Amino acid sequence: MTKLGHIFNELCSRTDYEQCRRPRAARFSLQSMTAMMSALGDPHLQVPAIHVAGSKGKGSVAYYLSWALQQSGKNVGLYTSPHLTDWRERVQINSEFASDDDLCVAMQAVLDVASDDATFFDLLTATAFQLFAQQQLDCMIIETGLGGRFDSTNVLQPLAAVITALELEHTDVLGDTLVEIAKEKGGVYKSNTQLWCAASIESEAKLVLHQIANSLGDELRIGPRGELTAPELPKFAASNRALAVAVLESLGGDYFVAAHLLRVAMLSDLNIPGRFELRYTSAGRAVVFDVAHSEQSLTETLRCFRAMFKDGERAVLMALRDDKDAESLGVALVEVADIDGYAESWYCCPAGSHPRSARADKIAPAFNAEVLTVVDFPEGDQPLLVTGSTYLVGALRNKTISSTDVQAIRS
Repeated sequence: MTKLGHIFNELCSRTDYEQCRRPRAARFSLQSMTAMMSALGDPHLQVPAIHVAGSKGKGSVAYYLSWALQQSGKNVGLYTSPHLTDWRERVQINSEFASDDDLCVAMQAVLDVASDDATFFDLLTATAFQLFAQQQLDCMIIETGLGGRFDSTNVLQPLAAVITALELEHTDVLGDTLVEIAKEKGGVYKSNTQLWCAASIESEAKLVLHQIANSLGDELRIGPRGELTAPELPKFAASNRALAVAVLESLGGDYFVAAHLLRVAMLSDLNIPGRFELRYTSAGRAVVFDVAHSEQSLTETLRCFRAMFKDGERAVLMALRDDKDAESLGVALVEVADIDGYAESWYCCPAGSHPRSARADKIAPAFNAEVLTVVDFPEGDQPLLVTGSTYLVGALRNKTISSTDVQAIRS
């Protein structure tokens, strides 16, 4: 095992709430993170940051911001979670994995000052801050893990704090209503920071965010409703891109240049892994990967998948976490208009090896789906949508090749 592997295993020995159920948000604390940051010399304050929270779209907005700033000539750190296939996806510099040596230095520095109660996510977040400071980057884009108020990333004093679309999710941790969830997400708002939220946020939840902004002596800035449309992409993808553009434009200066580059970018330039991503099997079967896992996201993803492949039959492979309501999701997806008269073949399987994966035979009846006992593509050559779980997407994505690679092979 490499030196990096040994050090990473030390992180993995800590409590990991991605792999088990979490307590209510009120039981979390930023004490471990604050202590680590102080002991390390406050690396989180050494690089200008944009902080992104939300129920859905936060990863996409973070990627858009990072891409645009990188195209404008800045050296950019990007911290996201979870990963699809390799944990190093979470901590990137200029869209590339950091070197093993640089990661080792940053991780060891963090472990040297970490308390015994620091979690896996605490340690990896601290590693990202330490690495980005070591590399003296121009800016960093930081995505929250869960919630906002007590999220490990919430030690920042960012240039802008952005909250993307909200949905009822992780209600066992964040609360049972959109208002409660907005209070938790709104914890990322700080004074002397531009405070943004997506236009799609429900009015009562948006009022909560307004109140938080007012208490900080600032105004809440509302993102556009998505004039950067593209018919082949889900509506929320256009809204996410428009929100990222608005944030960069408002920051002005060099950030305005980045906003222009993002506004005029071709869709092919903005391919985000696992976000309505078209790839192909070695046999030429088209596979769309999307990490959508909420009712609205899944509904819109299915609508776009049907629009992309209007002619002929299609298939859908679904996995869910064990905290998802398969019954209500099944009802919602059945109600999505079948635009061309062809029905999909539906399949359910486990979400990779994740311990929180719902049993396929338990969720399959909600979708009238065939059960697959192993994580693999169902038989057939019809276009396939793989969705419902980040871990399912990650397990199967590496068995395919990109559309760019297909074009290269054919030429």
